[in-house]
Amino acid sequence: MRFTGINTPSARLWILTSLGLIALTLALGWAIQPATGPTLNIMAWRPLSLHPALWVSLATGFGAYVISTWIWALKPLDPATGLFAASGLMTLLFTFASVRTLVAAPLADSLLLAFQITNTLAASGFGIVMICLFLIYPNRMPHWRSGMVAAVVVFGLWTLIRTFGPFQHFGSVQPITFTEMVGIILLGLGQIWLARKDPRQRAIALWLGASVLLGAGAFIALVSIPLTFGLAPLVSPNYAFASFLLIYAGLAVGLVRYRLFELGGWAFQLIFHACVGFFILAVDGFLIGMLSLAPGTALGLSLFVMAFLYLPLREYAWRRLTRSRKSDEAELFRSVIETALKPNGTQRAQSWEKLLQDLYRPLELAAAPVAVEVPLIEAEGLTLHLPALANAPALILRYPHAGRALFTPRDLAVAEQIVALMRHAEESRGAYDRGVSEERTRIARDIHDNIGAQLLRALHSGAAERKDAMIRDTLADLRDVINNAQSPTLPPGLILADLRAETADRLSPHGVALVWRVEALSDVPLKPARVHALRSLVREATSNTIKHAGASTMTVEIRLDETGMSLLVEDDGNGFSADTVLLGHGLDNMKARAESLGGSFSLTSAGAGTRLAARIPFHQEETLS
Repeated sequence: MRFTGINTPSARLWILTSLGLIALTLALGWAIQPATGPTLNIMAWRPLSLHPALWVSLATGFGAYVISTWIWALKPLDPATGLFAASGLMTLLFTFASVRTLVAAPLADSLLLAFQITNTLAASGFGIVMICLFLIYPNRMPHWRSGMVAAVVVFGLWTLIRTFGPFQHFGSVQPITFTEMVGIILLGLGQIWLARKDPRQRAIALWLGASVLLGAGAFIALVSIPLTFGLAPLVSPNYAFASFLLIYAGLAVGLVRYRLFELGGWAFQLIFHACVGFFILAVDGFLIGMLSLAPGTALGLSLFVMAFLYLPLREYAWRRLTRSRKSDEAELFRSVIETALKPNGTQRAQSWEKLLQDLYRPLELAAAPVAVEVPLIEAEGLTLHLPALANAPALILRYPHAGRALFTPRDLAVAEQIVALMRHAEESRGAYDRGVSEERTRIARDIHDNIGAQLLRALHSGAAERKDAMIRDTLADLRDVINNAQSPTLPPGLILADLRAETADRLSPHGVALVWRVEALSDVPLKPARVHALRSLVREATSNTIKHAGASTMTVEIRLDETGMSLLVEDDGNGFSADTVLLGHGLDNMKARAESLGGSFSLTSAGAGTRLAARIPFHQEETLS
C-alpha cells in the first residue's frame, strides 16, 4: 500500500512546520520557566514580556526554518532546495541554542554543554551548506564535487576538533564562520562570472549573493570579525541574528522576481494555505484556553459564541481550505466545446490552459519538454502530462488542488475524457472549416465561369430587350449558385436547349459557327451540381474560343448515358504549345470542377485547333432516382 497523502507539497510543509512549532513551543516553554526551576504551576511562570533578544533569536530561527522548508516542500528532489532547507534547519538550531543565556531557569552542566555543541556545529554547518549551495546554484561550477568534499572535510574537521577533545574551544566557531564567509563571497563572485553571458542566471546569482552577503555578512561583520580578532562584538549576537532573515526574505522575493529554484509566484499559494490552516488551529487553541479559564456567565457566553458563530465559520473555512471542488460534467464539456470553437489559435490555447487551471488548480502549469499522445500521471501523482491540443503545446501540470493533493485515477479519467472530447471537437471544427472553404471555392468558381460569361454575353448584345433577358437569366443563375444544394433536379432536354441557344448567341457576333451534337441515351434528371458543371465547362470553353482561338467553327458534342455525361469541345483555331501554356484561372476552375464531381478533364492541341474533353459520372443514387 502506498501512502500518497504525505507525498504532497502541502503535507510535507505541514509536517515540517509542525515540527518547527513543536521546537518553538518547547523553547518558549523553557524560557518562561522561573529562576527557581521548571514547574507546572502556571502562576509561577514568567510573563511573555521576555528579553527582546530572546524573541529575536526565536523569530529568526523559526522564520528561516519555515521559509526554507516551504521551498524544499515544492521541489524535494532538487539538490539546491535541499541545501537551502538544510541552511534553514542550521539557522533554527544555532539561534535556538543561543537562547541558553537568556532563560531564567537553571541549566544542568550537561544540558548547557549540549546547547554549546549544537550552536557550534550548526553555525559551522550553515557555512558549509551555503558553500555547497553556491557550488551548484544557479550554475554548477567546475569541479563542484571536489569543492563540496573539500568544504565538508576541511571545515567539518576544523569544527569537530574545536568542539570535541583536547583542543575544544567553542569560541573558535567565530574564525571558522568568518573563513566560511570568505569562501561564500568568492563562490558568489564565481557564479556571477559564470553567468556573465546569461542575463537571467546572472541576475539570480547577484540576487542570491546579495541576500547571503547582507544576511550572513552582517552577522560576520558585527560579531564574528570582532571576536576573531579579540574584540567585543559590535552588537549582541542574539540581536545580530535578525540579519539572517534578510537571506530568507530575499529568497522569497526572488521567487517572484527571478523564479529562483525555478519556482514562480504560484509557490506563495502553498504558504498562504498553510498559514490559514495554522491560523485556524491557533484560534482553536486560544478559544479552548479561554473556555477553560472562563467561569460562570462568561463560560455560557463563550459556548454560545462558539456554537452559533465561530464553529460554523470555522467549518466553512476549513472545508474551503481542505476540500477540492467537484467538477460539473455538463459545465466542463461546455467549456471544452467553447474552447474548441474560439476564433483563433491564441484564444483557443489561452482558453484551454484556463480550463485546466480551473479544473485541477495546479501550482504550476507549463509547457512539457516531451510530447505525449495520451494523458499520463507521473512522479507518483505529483504531475499530469497532457498532449498538445487546442493550439497549445503539450503541458505539464504539477501539484494539483493548490498543492494539497496528488493526481488520482479519477483525475486521469477526466483528463482522458476532455482530451478525447477536445480532439473530436477540433476534428468537427476542421471539417466545418473545410466545408466552408469548399463552398466558398464553389461559389467563386461559379461566379467566374457562369456569371462572368453571361454578363459578358449581355454586354455584347445589341438588342435592349435581349440584354434585359440575359441579365434576368444571370440573376437567376446567381440565385442557383447560392442555393446550389437546395435546387431540384432538372430535365436534360431543357437545359441543353437553353445552353445551345446561349452558346450560339455568344459565338455569332464573333463570326464563329456552332456545330452542336447531342446523344442522349438516358433521360436521368441532372443534379444542380452537374448542371452547373456542364454550363461552366461549355461557357469557359466558349470564352476561350472567342478570346484566344481565332477559330471559325466550334463543335460541341454532349453524350448522356446511364453512368454519366461526356463533353467534347473542339475548334479549328490556332491551338497552343503544350510546352509553354499554363492553365489560367478559368481552365483551372474547369479541371477542379470536373474532378470535384469524381470526373476527368483534359485539354489538348495538335498544333491547329484545341480539344477539350471532360467526363462527369453519375452517382448510384442518381441513376436509381
